Amino acid sequence: MLTVQQAVFTVESLIGKVQQQKQLIHQLVQENEHLRHEIKQLRKENEQLKYRVQELEARTKKNSSNSHLPPSSDRFHTHSSRKPSGNKPGGQEGHQGTTLHQVEHPHHRIIHRVNACQGCGASLREVKPFKVDVRQVFDLPPVTIEVTQHEREVKSCPHGRCVQQAEFPSHVTNHVQYGPRLTALVVYLHHIQLIPYKRLSDTIEALYQHSVSTGTLANMVKRGRQALESNMDIIEDALLESNILHVDETSLSIHGKLAWGMSRVHRNIRTWLLTFLVERKRPMTSGFFRDIKGR
Repeated sequence: MLTVQQAVFTVESLIGKVQQQKQLIHQLVQENEHLRHEIKQLRKENEQLKYRVQELEARTKKNSSNSHLPPSSDRFHTHSSRKPSGNKPGGQEGHQGTTLHQVEHPHHRIIHRVNACQGCGASLREVKPFKVDVRQVFDLPPVTIEVTQHEREVKSCPHGRCVQQAEFPSHVTNHVQYGPRLTALVVYLHHIQLIPYKRLSDTIEALYQHSVSTGTLANMVKRGRQALESNMDIIEDALLESNILHVDETSLSIHGKLAWGMSRVHRNIRTWLLTFLVERKRPMTSGFFRDIKGR
């Protein structure tokens, strides 16, 4: 039998353990609530990230072929649909390659003579060679700006006292000017090779040791455009008369403002017809499209 003192001690011990368990349960309940809150927050963030991933994946899959986006916005290359041919890389058997061949009449000839025998030192200047080895080098000639002076004679007729003068060529209009070949090169490099005026000016100075301002280059391109206006009319008339016409457009920014580039292509048996225009208005509202409407 337990004494009263032992019973009291046992009860107090049990009460202490109950208090400890109660504190532990309270602590676990608080931690559980905290974990539940974290799990809820993580689930919310997970849903947001899933939506963001789907949005980015959908954006990367869009290109000019499956959406309204212009070709200039294409950033990722699509996988080629071509199947492996099994051939080794490089030129295939039967392929006609291109290589340099020696020409019969070179522009320059440099003869490397043998003047003395390296063995005994005897002179070989009068000895005819029994063999001549030939090697040819294809290279660019030294390039520089040439200045051509046109002089027009002015004469007075000794009989009728009339003053007569010769005519300058039609392209010679100023006291000092650039010629048609340099103008054609500038138009080609600017429009076909897409070299900006500043880089084009640097290029000409580096190649020809001659400085041409960007304003002068812009005027050259303008004159080239004016010279081609009659040809543009001929091409446009031929495009309007063609039965099959491919037309495409894309947007671009010029000096921070929206513009539209339009290409028009037609091929017949003999030739290609191609124009590329840049307009402020959308091409579908331009005069050319109104002309072909309903065709």
